[in-house]
Amino acid sequence: MNRSFLIALLLCVLLACAGPVSAASSGSALAQQDIDPDDVLMSITVEADGDAVWEIEYRTRLETDDDKQAFEELRTDVQADSEPYAERFHDRMNGTADAAENATGREMRISEMTVSAENRTLPEEYGVLTYRFRWSNFASVGGDRIVAGDAIDGLFFDEQTALLVSWPDEYELLEASPEPTETRESVVVYNGPTDFASGEPRLEFAPSGTDTAGEDTPTDGESGDGGSFPASVLSVAVLAVALLTAAGAFVAYRRRDAADTAQSTDTDGTDGADGGAAAARPDAELLSNEEQVLRLIESEGGRMKQQAVAEQLGWTDAKTSQVTKKLRERGDLEGFRLGRENVLSLPDEDGPMSDSDSE
Repeated sequence: MNRSFLIALLLCVLLACAGPVSAASSGSALAQQDIDPDDVLMSITVEADGDAVWEIEYRTRLETDDDKQAFEELRTDVQADSEPYAERFHDRMNGTADAAENATGREMRISEMTVSAENRTLPEEYGVLTYRFRWSNFASVGGDRIVAGDAIDGLFFDEQTALLVSWPDEYELLEASPEPTETRESVVVYNGPTDFASGEPRLEFAPSGTDTAGEDTPTDGESGDGGSFPASVLSVAVLAVALLTAAGAFVAYRRRDAADTAQSTDTDGTDGADGGAAAARPDAELLSNEEQVLRLIESEGGRMKQQAVAEQLGWTDAKTSQVTKKLRERGDLEGFRLGRENVLSLPDEDGPMSDSDSE
């Protein structure tokens, strides 16, 4: 595999799939994504029909009171309404499955997407954000053989990430390429940093006690053009985007104070111009609830009705009230009454607004 080409393509896909990000803000958005959780665990359970159940865990140590408070906010938000988190990641993974489908010639689909957040002791206290989903036809099946890995051909991940692949109890591992970091009962482990070559990883399974002599092994891309280099590379790049997207939601909560500082720097000299502020706004999935409110009000000239904030962010009145109350208590936002409306303003904005503002 041409590593330079893969890296260049990955960067292009990152910018293309991350949504509209201006030149001024793209560096900031990618910098936020570089601040990863303490470790990531990708678990793939291959089933006899070729489907696979994936679990991706993003773990961060809760060492300080700020860490614990940030994760508690995320956990509460996910428990209250996990659908937005699941939908965003589902869309990204569908892109990965589409690219892998082109590479392998097998029809693929992502389904049963869920997301959860919980505290665990491992033995230190961790906050864990988990995405779980089913990937149809992830592995190829031929006769009594299962071969997994072509859908993520050439995958690479860093030292904070581990990949676990397991298979049905009634099957055994015949071959693994490359050699796993560790082989357990019905599980192989690859610890990062790992940069799989083209044609890797490959894991072949057969029913326990099968005589392997003379048996055919299912091949990659039986349609004839499956496994082609560009499609295979693209599937890996889109998978990387999906993983970064999920991590971004976690990172935004963990590093929200640092992002607040960056925000105050970004807003210098904008003079409240609507177009410039909107262009400089990163994806909402990289921002905490508080940051989304501040960025939105900034883009509207520094003042908005609270009801308008709720409508534009798609939040309930209760959630909007809770978030804005916290911002007012921190001194990041001010509020006043205008008739029967609650009006929110940034601290440097003075004076009342008319009823026609922020309609």
